[in-house]
Amino acid sequence: MRNARAIRRGLVLCGTLAGVGCGTRFVGHVSRDGEAPVVEAGVVEAGAREASAHEASSEVGVDGGGGATADARPDGPPLPPPNLPPVCTVDGWCWTHPLPSGDRFVDAFKVAADEVWLVGAAGTIVRIAGGELSTIPPPTSALAAIWASGPNDVWVGGPDGQYHWDGQGWTYRPLEINPVQRGVSALWGCAANDIWAVGTSTARWDGSRWASLPVPSDVLVSGGGFRTVWGSACDDVWTGSLDAVGAGAIYHFDGSIWTRRDARPATELAGIGRTHVWSLAQGRLFHSNGVEAGALVSDGIVSLSPAGPSAVAVMNDAHEVSLLTGGGATPLAAPAPTAASTLRGWAANDLWGIGALGTAAHWNGASWERHLPAWLLSGGDATRVTGSGPDDVWAIAGATLLRRDGAGWQVALTAGDVGGQILDVWAPGPDEVWVLGSDNLVHRRVGGGDWTTMNPLGGDPTSQQLRAISGTGPKDVWVLRGPSTLMHWDGEGWVGREAVMYRGGGLNALEAIWAAAPDDLWAVGDAISHWSNGAWVQPPAFPSNIVGINAPYVAVAGTGPNDVHFLFGSGYVAKATSNNLTLVEELSATTHPVALAAAVPTGVWAVFDDPVGGVSRIYRLGGDPDAGAAPKLVGPAGLNAIWSAPDGTLWAAGKGGSLLRRAPAP
Repeated sequence: MRNARAIRRGLVLCGTLAGVGCGTRFVGHVSRDGEAPVVEAGVVEAGAREASAHEASSEVGVDGGGGATADARPDGPPLPPPNLPPVCTVDGWCWTHPLPSGDRFVDAFKVAADEVWLVGAAGTIVRIAGGELSTIPPPTSALAAIWASGPNDVWVGGPDGQYHWDGQGWTYRPLEINPVQRGVSALWGCAANDIWAVGTSTARWDGSRWASLPVPSDVLVSGGGFRTVWGSACDDVWTGSLDAVGAGAIYHFDGSIWTRRDARPATELAGIGRTHVWSLAQGRLFHSNGVEAGALVSDGIVSLSPAGPSAVAVMNDAHEVSLLTGGGATPLAAPAPTAASTLRGWAANDLWGIGALGTAAHWNGASWERHLPAWLLSGGDATRVTGSGPDDVWAIAGATLLRRDGAGWQVALTAGDVGGQILDVWAPGPDEVWVLGSDNLVHRRVGGGDWTTMNPLGGDPTSQQLRAISGTGPKDVWVLRGPSTLMHWDGEGWVGREAVMYRGGGLNALEAIWAAAPDDLWAVGDAISHWSNGAWVQPPAFPSNIVGINAPYVAVAGTGPNDVHFLFGSGYVAKATSNNLTLVEELSATTHPVALAAAVPTGVWAVFDDPVGGVSRIYRLGGDPDAGAAPKLVGPAGLNAIWSAPDGTLWAAGKGGSLLRRAPAP
């Protein structure tokens, strides 16, 4: 009865079918620039990991030998290491938390009777075969679709186009057109030599080459491109489009010509034979007899998928799943996992719910078997990562402080230890860390000992919150309090200094600080402040030839007093020397500035979010100021922070508690 009531909660009846909930999901094409990657062949194998009691809680984690439950103290007994494969992107970023991956799975395909491949937005490819997990080296940094005729004939597609797996390695096989028109949103095939790839353009594989097919003129005019493709046979193929303003259409291909069947968008299509076709866009599910325009079934569906020859599956925003036939809806006995946003299926007892944090669960006809995520200490977004070396790393994930000592991540502080929230973290050296909590205390741990607290505000509960921390050593620590007050620790006590601001944008509130040297601090936000040699000093002026650089300042970092970099909300990075500010790199307005980090001797790193390309773009700055930024790295979307260890190891923090490591370049 619970499920019947849940289905009725969002019921919309149209014709003879029952609606099944409320929700909206967009499955769309993204484009990005960049060259085709060089991909090494091979499969990274791993042993089986069966569903266990550890799955019962998503707040459990371990990484190769160390770990703790989210409620355990740092000295608690570690859990045994899971037998999980390493998951890395083509750009060299490897997940260390969650395990095995924090990627968002966007598509799945059953390549054999007991073998399913999952693909992630950041290029992750996980294979589940016979109950065992393995990873396939990804061919690119962003994926959207997968189709296969067998385990040695697999196609994946993304912004760069199509890649083919022959059982040994990947071959780049894009449509031979302008690279900006190669993007793939969906794949579908009726045979190994008859495969469709749709996205910015429409292509068909004949067994030897991809041939471009004429796209209906209204799709070209709208600029939306195709979002989905499905068919019941080689001469019964359906596609749907959606543009930036929410318009689109549904088209049918009969083996020779296109016919426009419905003047409404579609981002997912599925059906039963030629006489029942469902479409989904913007949460609205329609049903058609394959000839006439569709009728509204429900105005709140999250995902639509085939479910074998006699049913399709739909999921609402409560993650309740129902099977639809030509005459009604049958709810499953249990909802899919909360993080699942996409359904993929091949039978009524063979469905997968996939989504964020590497979520993948299988419906076996009676229950959902959770395969991923496997190990997670905190599912909140990771907002900070720092440390003193490649094996001494600290990170904020949600309201939890995590520590990695080379073996794995462990919980160091929980929300209850710090007043509910951790605001910033700073590690001046090995085995020493300073943490700002929402309790307005500075929490400090040295040499693996107990945590101690310092109270810069003298116990005043009404004081404005401590917000950011930086320093050069244990006797030179700065803390930003409220919008504009800097508190300084000299090893004996705290002294407050109200900032004097320059180059402001109006509100005069500071957001980030960085200590360049003892008695040398930079603070930025709506304006810029510089403390030097015991006083606030006016920072250098901008050169007159720089246009478009102005507040707000997003971040500040550098490698020393004469190598200070500023990240601007307008997408610029500027460098401060002893007498001026020099433009280091101008970035496209389509990329949003996120963070700066610096380390000696690796230089300064800048992170930008590219929502169009679905990735993060990372620049290494420094060196010759006239040389500009070094070639950019590509990372998973949603990064919030980056840190470089002295040996060049990069650490990144992002959505869903993602903590990724990138080994130093050879």
